[in-house]
Amino acid sequence: MRIKVLLVLSLCVGFELVVAQSFTKITDLNNPIVQDQYESGGGAWIDFNNDGLLDLFVANGNLTNQQNSLYLNLGNGNFKKITTGAIITDGGSSIGSTWADFDNDGFLDVFVVNRNNFGNFLYLGNGDTTFTKVMTGPVVSDLVNSNSASWVDVNNNGLLDLFVINFQSDNFLFLNQGNRTFAKETSASPTGDGTNFSIHGLWADFNNDRLPDLFIGNGGSQNDVLYRNQGGNSFETIPFNDGKATIGSSWGDYNNDGYTDLFVANTLNQENILYRNSGPPTFSLAPVVGSAVSLDMGNSVGSSWADFNNDGVLDLFVANDGQNNLLYMNSGPPNYEFTKIIVGEIVNDGGNSFGAAAGDYDNDGDLDMFVANRLNQQNFLYRNNGNSNNWLKVQCVGTVSNKSAIGTKVRIRATIMGQTIWQKREVSGMTGYNSQTLQLHFGLATASLVDSLIVEWPSGLTEVHTNIVPDQTVTVRENSGITAVPEQGRTTNPEVFFLGQNYPNPFNPVTNFEFQVPTSGFVQLHVYSVLGNELATIVNEHLAPGVYRRTWDAHPFPSGVYYYRLQSSNFVETRKMILLK
Repeated sequence: MRIKVLLVLSLCVGFELVVAQSFTKITDLNNPIVQDQYESGGGAWIDFNNDGLLDLFVANGNLTNQQNSLYLNLGNGNFKKITTGAIITDGGSSIGSTWADFDNDGFLDVFVVNRNNFGNFLYLGNGDTTFTKVMTGPVVSDLVNSNSASWVDVNNNGLLDLFVINFQSDNFLFLNQGNRTFAKETSASPTGDGTNFSIHGLWADFNNDRLPDLFIGNGGSQNDVLYRNQGGNSFETIPFNDGKATIGSSWGDYNNDGYTDLFVANTLNQENILYRNSGPPTFSLAPVVGSAVSLDMGNSVGSSWADFNNDGVLDLFVANDGQNNLLYMNSGPPNYEFTKIIVGEIVNDGGNSFGAAAGDYDNDGDLDMFVANRLNQQNFLYRNNGNSNNWLKVQCVGTVSNKSAIGTKVRIRATIMGQTIWQKREVSGMTGYNSQTLQLHFGLATASLVDSLIVEWPSGLTEVHTNIVPDQTVTVRENSGITAVPEQGRTTNPEVFFLGQNYPNPFNPVTNFEFQVPTSGFVQLHVYSVLGNELATIVNEHLAPGVYRRTWDAHPFPSGVYYYRLQSSNFVETRKMILLK
C-alpha cells in the first residue's frame, strides 16, 4: 500500500510564494529498500551498472556488525536486492560509503567506512552487480575508528585521492599513485587532528579557485574547522567559534549567488547553523541569524540540499535521530528565506534517522528522498509526486579530470518567472552524513530553455554549452561536447510499463512522449482536454516490447492544461502537461 503524503503550503513572504512538495511514502511489501531492518548509517544513489537508473547502497552496522545492502534499480520504482558477493557478505561496523571511478576504467568503485577498528573496505566495480575486493595496501590495512570518507582530487591531477575521517585518531589522506595504488600522506594539516572528536569531513571549492577545500565537523564541544586548500597539499586552518556537537553538514549555493554556502547539523539538542558565503574578497562563512533553518534544536545528523519542487532554488532536508525529520522550503529571490514544513509523514515519521540522500530514482524529473535509520528500524523512501515545473539533470564525465568528475562545478542560466537566474552545483564524494548522489539536478520552474550551461572541470578547462532543452538528462564529457541520454536511461528490454513526463513541459507547440512496454500487446496513447474530451491519438497499434518516443504538435490548440493517457492490457496511467503560447 502507498500512503499519500500531502505537503501543500502556500505562504506569502513579502512578495514571495513558498510552495512545498507532495511526496508518497513507499510502504510496498515487495520493495526491499523499506522492508530491511538494520543499523543503517548512510545511503548513496549511484548507477553502478551504467544503465541510466540510480541504484542504492546502504551501509549497515553502526553499533553491531551487519551485512551492507545493495539494491539494483529495475525501473519504474522497482528494486532487486543483491544478496551475493563480498560487498554484501563481508559484514562490518559500516557507517557510510563513498563512490567514484578512482581507477578511471569506466566502472564505479566504492570505499566503505567501518567503525571500532574493524578495518575499512575497498571494492573495484566490474560494471554489473559484482565487485572485486581489494585485499592489500594502506587503504584497507590501517585499522582505526573511522567515521566517514570522501573521494577527492586534492591536487587536481586527474586521479582521485581518498580522505578518511577518524574519531580521536589522525585522519587519513591517501594520494592516488595510479595503477590502483595509494601513498599515505601525513604532512597535510587536515590529517593531524588525532585528539579531536571528528565525525565527518566534506569537500567543496568554497572560494572558487578550483582547489577543493575541506570542512571537518567535530563532536562534543570542540570547534569545527575549515581547511582552505592552497595547493601542493598545503592548507590554511580556519577554526569556527561554534563549540557544538557537529555530526554532518552539506555544501550548497542556496541563494544562487555563485558562492557555496554551508549547513551544519548539530546533535545533543543544539541548534543547527546555516552559514552564508560572503564571496570575494574574503570568502568568509557567517551564520545567518534568524533563519528558520537555525532555530530548531534537536539531534540532527544527515542533511541534503535539493530543489524538491523544481522552482530553481535549493530546499533543505534534515535527518534527526529519535525525532521528526525536517524539511525547509526556499522562498527564492529576493530574500531566499526558508519555511519549515510541519505537515506530512516525511516530517512526522519520527525515525532514528542518520544519513539522507536525494536522487531521482524513477527518472521522472524530480528528486526523491532516501533516509537511513539505525536501531534496526525500517529505512524510509519517499517518492516525489512532482509538478509541472521543468528540470535538467547533468551527468559529468571527465577525460583529463577524474572520470567521475568529482570537484566539477556546473552553472546554468535560465529565465525563471521573468528573471535571469544562475544556479550552481558541484559533483561531490559525500554529502550530509555518509551519503552521496553523483548526478546533478537543476529545477527550472517555467523556463523553456537553458540558454547557458558552463562546466568548470578540475583540470582547469571551462566549457560553455548553449540552448539546452529542459526536461531531459544530458551527459557532458570533458572536451567532447554534450549529448542527451537516450531513452532517459531505460533499457531496450523493460520489465515493467512506464509512462514518462512529457518534455519539454510546459511546451510550445511541440512536445515529446516517452513510454516503455514490457510485453507485446495493443497500446493506446491519447491526449485529452481538462474536460476529458479526446483531442489527439498518438499511438493506436500493436507494439513489441521496448522503449518508445512519440511527438505531438499542438499548434491548433490554445494555451492551457492537457492530459495524456497510456493504456495497454491492465496498465493505465495519466499525466498532466501545460501548453504555453
